[in-house]
Amino acid sequence: MRTLLLVCLVSLLLTACAVRPPVPVDDREQAWRERVQLLSAQNDWTLSGRIALFLENEQWNAHLRWRQRGDDYDIQLFGPFGRHAATLEGNATGVTLRNAEGDVYQDRDVDRLVHQALGWQLPVSGLRYWVLGIPSHDRLEGRTLDSAGRAQRLLQSGWDVGYDRYAEAVGPAPLPDRMRLEFDDIRVRLVVDDWQMTP
Repeated sequence: MRTLLLVCLVSLLLTACAVRPPVPVDDREQAWRERVQLLSAQNDWTLSGRIALFLENEQWNAHLRWRQRGDDYDIQLFGPFGRHAATLEGNATGVTLRNAEGDVYQDRDVDRLVHQALGWQLPVSGLRYWVLGIPSHDRLEGRTLDSAGRAQRLLQSGWDVGYDRYAEAVGPAPLPDRMRLEFDDIRVRLVVDDWQMTP
């Protein structure tokens, strides 16, 4: 009896943790337009997760905490054992990057600053929108939608952004929790462990 109860409990937990397939909609294009309009208005959110960057034979991993409040953002990167790796703070007028050694870099363009300071490209300006599963304000070169009218793939600013999974019931709409980005020989993987969105 005890074994049967344990098996039933494990089955329930596994079912609860299983990722549900997207619910198909009749008009994917309409669902997509509504999703973009809804999430474009969301500018008060926080995500916590993990990011991995692959560049040729190098690999870099970090924990990530990103707070977005309108045009203001605060991005914290942590290395192994919670060691602080970098802080990126910015707004509409400029951005400041502080690394673990205490060096401070400033610029008006966040993507240029990250490239100069860290030596590799990370599209922070576009990522602000891509993490929500919507395109940035730059020209969209292509997209693929799933059966629920959500992005499976976005092609923008030279980046190929793929969405592997969405978290259910987060904020006003399901938000991505597993995504990957590619640009030339740069590959980035982002796993979101926690989403918080202010209504």
